[in-house]
Amino acid sequence: RASTVQRIAGMTVAQRMSVAMKGTREERTILIRDPNKIVGVAVLSSPTLTEQEVAAIARMASINDELLRMIANTRAWIKSYDVVLGLVKNAKTPLAITMNLLSRLNEKDLRMLSQDRNIPDVLRITARKKIVIDKR
Repeated sequence: RASTVQRIAGMTVAQRMSVAMKGTREERTILIRDPNKIVGVAVLSSPTLTEQEVAAIARMASINDELLRMIANTRAWIKSYDVVLGLVKNAKTPLAITMNLLSRLNEKDLRMLSQDRNIPDVLRITARKKIVIDKR
């Protein structure tokens, strides 16, 4: 029997989209990294997608920035602190989105962000300024 990755690799785009919508958690995790953006969108529109999976996707460095933008624009997912933190920590998330989400983070996470070298400098400096302003 072929592994899940091998089985998915042999599928057409339409088949991958179908699996993205109806498949298991493992299949969705593999398909979210698919180079075809349509497959990633199908994964995010899956009715069985959980909040934990969305938070894990938001933390992925190998994901398309359009999919991160889609997560950030979905109100149900952005209510979760884990999803917000994952988006802000991800260097691929567009800067405009991360700047808007920065106000939702607690002080501990702002401190961590102010020292994180993996995020853009503007975001790191803004996090540092927010810590100073919050102390006043």
